[in-house]
Amino acid sequence: MTPKKQAAQPEVRPQPVPATTTTTPAIAQPATPSKQEVTLARLKEAWAERKVDLSKMTTTMDGKFMLVVVAEGWPIIRIGASGGIELPQVKSYAKAFDAATDGLAVYQKQLQREAKKVATAAAPAKPAPAQPGQPKETPAAKKAKQHQEIEQRMQA
Repeated sequence: MTPKKQAAQPEVRPQPVPATTTTTPAIAQPATPSKQEVTLARLKEAWAERKVDLSKMTTTMDGKFMLVVVAEGWPIIRIGASGGIELPQVKSYAKAFDAATDGLAVYQKQLQREAKKVATAAAPAKPAPAQPGQPKETPAAKKAKQHQEIEQRMQA
């Protein structure tokens, strides 16, 4: 008797599973916010703590900069692509974030200083006019007068 020939079956080898493939369903990753958006969110939190009305706030994109105006009277706050803050209308400030959160007060102080400078420059100090008929007293004459007063007190 002859042994039965077995039907040739193809050899099935298990396919290796790559390490990056997971069996759990893919979860949609939230888009990471830009640095400008993160900075704006931080500013909004700081303004909320100070109870600033943000209902009139506007944001516009100017090239790579985000321009923020909180309300009328506030300076423009410019947020760069890397999240840096500038206040182009404010001449000097120690820290940009602090100046941006107190933007209205900082800008109003600057405007008051500038108005004061203009007022003092427009009205220069005028010396008192000499009365006609009286000669101007010289320093030597003042000194002599003081000496006479001292001698009169000593004799009395």
